[in-house]
Amino acid sequence: MRKRNKVQKKPVLFIACEGTSTEFNYFTSWGETEEALEKFERVEVYPDENENNPQTNPYQLFQLAKNALESGSADYAWAVFDKDNHPRLPQTFSEATACGVNIAFSSRSFEEWVLMHFEKNNTTFNATECKDARNKSINCGSHLVPNCTPIDCLTGHIRRNNYIPGYSKKSDFDLFSAIHQSTEVALVNSSWLRFNNGVSLNNVQQPTLYVLNPYTDVDQLIYQFLPAKFNIEWGNSNSNIVLDDWTVNARIDNGDIVVNLSHRQPNPEILNAIFITSFLTTDNLLNYTSCVVINNQYLDNSNGSDIQIFRANDIIQYRLQNNNQPYFLFKYNDSRIFIIL
Repeated sequence: MRKRNKVQKKPVLFIACEGTSTEFNYFTSWGETEEALEKFERVEVYPDENENNPQTNPYQLFQLAKNALESGSADYAWAVFDKDNHPRLPQTFSEATACGVNIAFSSRSFEEWVLMHFEKNNTTFNATECKDARNKSINCGSHLVPNCTPIDCLTGHIRRNNYIPGYSKKSDFDLFSAIHQSTEVALVNSSWLRFNNGVSLNNVQQPTLYVLNPYTDVDQLIYQFLPAKFNIEWGNSNSNIVLDDWTVNARIDNGDIVVNLSHRQPNPEILNAIFITSFLTTDNLLNYTSCVVINNQYLDNSNGSDIQIFRANDIIQYRLQNNNQPYFLFKYNDSRIFIIL
């Protein structure tokens, strides 16, 4: 008797959002992309604008995500919410970690993730949208109301800089189409923002996330829709940055870029033309430029490294031509180490 091939069922992704329009529409659009349909049986986003009395505080969203996992209706579950002085934030974070619910958190608000598509900005915004006495948006940052009142807000900043001139939190605004083409920039900039706020794998003492402003890790949820996840770390010039068994240190020296490398991989690294393509420089728009090697030398080859074989725990130094871009990038498989030159 011929054996039937079992059809592998794709997983289901559940996302519980605080926002009933902006976030709901944005993640629903992501769930309809070819990348998402390739990975998931379906993507369920809660709540839509037709939901009666939606549960939208962080602890309620966490409970919805937890129930989706425990009932078996979803294989992966996320809660998406902002700072907004919500109660029970410490409890929400701790319980979510304990039961496998992921959190995509933004501060001041989800618009921090939107802003990362356009610039590296470490400003503390204390308002998302300027509103009048009737709690209606005044559409600040537009030509009719160019300035925010009484304090600068996130959406006003986005409109005023013409990143998204007609940006709106109304349900009919297509945020996905407005920013989707800049997703890679946002992934890199979000990692930069966390680095600037002390949230880095290379920072020994991690801050409490829910007190930070600005902050966003929505990028970690976006990776769910993409074919692969890049591990991105940022660092300053002449600092050792560690990621995925690699340690990288880059600096400017006499006009050149000097890079020290070491690794802890079980197998030695082959030093060939393909490896050299790991050395890049880039700018804020991710215009990548390959680096030209001037020379290299071992600072430590006590483990038997040579001109072709780079063994674990040895240190090799490369001198590269400077392309006059602000960032050095070591790009190896799924690892991305950006260093501010």
